[in-house]
Amino acid sequence: MPTNKYSPELTWDDWSEQIGQLANQLINDLQSGKMLADKFNAMTYGLTPAQIAALPQFSNKTVADATAMQYAIGVFTDLYNALYGVAALTQTNREGYVDPFI
Repeated sequence: MPTNKYSPELTWDDWSEQIGQLANQLINDLQSGKMLADKFNAMTYGLTPAQIAALPQFSNKTVADATAMQYAIGVFTDLYNALYGVAALTQTNREGYVDPFI
């Protein structure tokens, strides 16, 4: 494979390998994110952001922090559902939801 992976000299095999690696990584990341979202949702089911912020494992967090985490966790569920055809993505800036945690 060429030194520069974006070189126009990529062969079919190079492209196929890159697609396969990135697709596997994407699927693994979304499955892991969905598992994290499921755990968070099970732990916080029926709780308001204020109640979530008051949980012992979230000490010293604000309602805004809890709300931000709910939105960030929701990104994984949204993308997982879109990947598997469960639900279409609505048009929104999901990167904005996860930026505070990057």
